[in-house]
Amino acid sequence: MSNSSRGGPVSSGRATIHDVARIAAVSTATVSRVMSGGKPVSAEVADRVRAAAREVGYRPNPAAQTLLRGRSQTIGVVAPDLGNPYFAEILKGVAAEAAEGGHHTLVAGTDEDPDLEYRSAIELARWVDGLLLCAPRMSTPRLKEVAAASRSLVLINRVLRHPSIGAVVVDYQEGVRLLCEHLASLGHTRIVYLEGPPNAWSDRQRQRGFRAAEALGQTVVPVPCGSAMRDGYAAVDEALTHKPTALIAFNDHVALGVLTRLRELGVDVPGELSVAGIDDAPMSAHTNPGLTTFAVSTVELGRLAWQRFSSDPAAGATHLSGELVIRGSTGAAPRRRRSPATATKPQASSAR
Repeated sequence: MSNSSRGGPVSSGRATIHDVARIAAVSTATVSRVMSGGKPVSAEVADRVRAAAREVGYRPNPAAQTLLRGRSQTIGVVAPDLGNPYFAEILKGVAAEAAEGGHHTLVAGTDEDPDLEYRSAIELARWVDGLLLCAPRMSTPRLKEVAAASRSLVLINRVLRHPSIGAVVVDYQEGVRLLCEHLASLGHTRIVYLEGPPNAWSDRQRQRGFRAAEALGQTVVPVPCGSAMRDGYAAVDEALTHKPTALIAFNDHVALGVLTRLRELGVDVPGELSVAGIDDAPMSAHTNPGLTTFAVSTVELGRLAWQRFSSDPAAGATHLSGELVIRGSTGAAPRRRRSPATATKPQASSAR
């Protein structure tokens, strides 16, 4: 049946709700109810409206539907570093679960900038049904402001005592304890820890885990670093001045930068220095040597975060455990430590 025989021709350009109403011989309010899933109408009317919408290629305006339904079917995710595979894997878990629940995902990266993170979260909160913040770096007062502005808020790897904020966190204290025990079994008593970002909650959890090293007779020397590969690369020279036999990086991304710099310096891993990471990034099994690490299912972390968001966001914290994965980057402690005098400053042309 032609458009003209069903209420007249459709005007040129993008189809509107008025076009659908005219062809289906109903009011625009009825079209709105059918397309938004609002108040029910008869099956015959609903079928007629949908058929008319398909005929003219009508698609509802998302902003208008949000106003009608009071929700956007969209979740906002904010991450500090979209270039880090750790956060990319979390996003996979969130997006897959959200899609099954009929939700879209909006993502913002903040490049480890707490101010940008705060502004991005506040702006996203205006448009989405709720927020997932991955390892937020912003201050506690600002995080509470974001909570007040959000319909729903779940944190990943950050805990905040607040009645309306839920969290999903990795047990990094357990991870560090397992790494220290593994290194102790290999005879390592002096370890350098390359610290993460100073405002990272998960770094504080890692450092608490090093209390287990004291009971094992180990000395742990913290060295400022960061969370990126280039940070690990740049921190190696200072780390070697502390004469460690083993090094634990904030994450695998940092550890990969460490391995690059050690190869340039001719430091044998693990013959002269054992290296371990945290999180088990996808490339960690394919380095030479393979990287020993505390493995966490980051995709599962994302899935758990969505489940908290879609069920009961304010029900406290969900804890995710991991496991020790031993690869070739850790070995028996050397009898004689490499002298830090053999280390040279990184060349600008070699920086990663």
